[in-house]
Amino acid sequence: MKYRVRRKIGQVVLHGVLLLGGILMIAPFVWMVLSSFKPSLEVINVEFGFFPKTWTFANYLRVFQEVSLGRGYFNSILIASGVTLSVLLSATAAGYLFSKLRFRGRDQLFVLTLASVMIPPHIVLVPLYTLMNRLQWINTYQGLAFPFLMSAFGIFLMRQFIRGIPNDLVEAARIDGASDFRIYWSVILPLVRSSMAVLGILTFLWNYDEFLWPLVVVHDNRMMTIPLILGHFTQAEAKFPGESMAACTLVVAPVLIVYAFFQSQFVKGMSMTGLKA
Repeated sequence: MKYRVRRKIGQVVLHGVLLLGGILMIAPFVWMVLSSFKPSLEVINVEFGFFPKTWTFANYLRVFQEVSLGRGYFNSILIASGVTLSVLLSATAAGYLFSKLRFRGRDQLFVLTLASVMIPPHIVLVPLYTLMNRLQWINTYQGLAFPFLMSAFGIFLMRQFIRGIPNDLVEAARIDGASDFRIYWSVILPLVRSSMAVLGILTFLWNYDEFLWPLVVVHDNRMMTIPLILGHFTQAEAKFPGESMAACTLVVAPVLIVYAFFQSQFVKGMSMTGLKA
């Protein structure tokens, strides 16, 4: 009986701590969304309050009047989607190569790939810009996407997951006359869909939120991505915090939609790859 009581108390305490942590994490986001419906003077009022005293949609109307969010959405989603597709194909192919195929220098090449993760991105910023300039890719979609088309982290993640696939499946496919590409396409890919969902969501979010590289390579307003538009908007609208909150809410909305659609695959992939969500 005492054990059951202690267990119940432990569960209550654990759930209470988790609930408190969840509230602390979501509270700033909820405040941002509610503040987007407040007049600017109410947002900066010293009397803190979650819910607006005066509800207004003027902040959202002003955002759409001041900036071209539609173009920014198109640019960000196009670049993030293209990069995600490229990373998924290259990471799964390289993961299969490093885990199931044997060739001279395989392990050394994999170590070299992992070593690239240790290089801070700021170090290669100037060489990348020089390369994009010589290729005349400044203010172009290919210039925005080029540095992110392959991911060393993605290769490592897929390699670790594909290593867990029994070699007997690969050997059985070879005995049946399947080529390496056929094995990769028909055997490996169907078994790593959950892991691909994790990598796809992370890659999409990282590129959707990328700010530094677009800031360097883009000078045309029509090529600006959502983070650049938001940065310029918040700087120009520093005296109008209500509009800034509305802009932030509109920027976050696609991310929440993507996660809502792929939540089950994301959680499943996290648990199967040994990562902590």
